[in-house]
Order: sequence, then structure tokens, then C-alpha cells
Amino acid sequence: MIDAMKRKVLCISLTFVAFFVLFGSLDFFTNKASAETHAYDGKSPYYNSCAASAVTKKNLKIYANGASANLELKFSTTCKTAWAKITLSRPAKTDGEATALVVRNTDNKQFSCASPGGNGEINKGQTTCYTPMVYDLDPRKAKAVAFWPYTAGETGWY
Repeated sequence: MIDAMKRKVLCISLTFVAFFVLFGSLDFFTNKASAETHAYDGKSPYYNSCAASAVTKKNLKIYANGASANLELKFSTTCKTAWAKITLSRPAKTDGEATALVVRNTDNKQFSCASPGGNGEINKGQTTCYTPMVYDLDPRKAKAVAFWPYTAGETGWY
């Protein structure tokens, strides 16, 4: 009787092992969106001249310590991509003073100014930075998020 019980437990265990080898993990059962991969994701807005057809789809003014920052969600009408750009009203006083993110809604893919394809965080003496692009053709939407000392802001989705 004990041998039959051991065989049954072993059989069930081997079934689970085989299942996980085939399907990888419990993510098979979840309804999580997987990361999308598009040719323009992570590329500079200047890749393939995407920035040449750029329009500002969303815009937000942020105020702090007597200065302001303009956060823009840029969209390329030819490449169908979006990226974030932040511009300070005065030169940065410290390195890494400000940065921006672009976020895509379908898979939460996001890039900052410091990501490859962006031009780096705003450092001392600088006034602007931009992020790499995310593909943003409907039904995808993107938003821009800014981080500036003691404040943050985000545009709506487009």
C-alpha cells in the first residue's frame, strides 16, 4: 500500500515538473501583458528622422522654487512613436537635477533620459533632456513623467 502511495506522489510530482519545464512558470496562468517589442522602442527620437515630424501631444508646466519646467509628450507622425522631453526655465544647479520618463500603457515599458537613446539627465548648467521612443500606435498610449527636486508631474495619456 505504501509503495502504491509513493508511486502516485512520484507520478504527480513528475507531472508538475514536466508542466513547468514546458510552460516555464506560473505566469502561464496569469493574464499579465508581456512586454512588447517594436523596432523603434528605445531608439533616439533622431533615429530615422522621427523627430522631424514631432508634434507636442501633451504639455504640463511644473513650478518649483521660483523656476518652472515644461514637460512635453512628443509624438512622431511618421514613426508613430512617443517620447518625453523636459525643459527647465533656468540652467540646472546640480548634476542629475531633473529627468523625464516616457511610459507605454500596454506593457508599462518605460525609458528615462538616462536610458540609451536618450540624451542623459539634466546636469549642472543644462536645461533640457529627452527620452528614447516607445512605439505608440493605437491602441497603445504613452505619457510623460518628470522628476525635478521636490516635485514631479505627468501628462495625460496619448
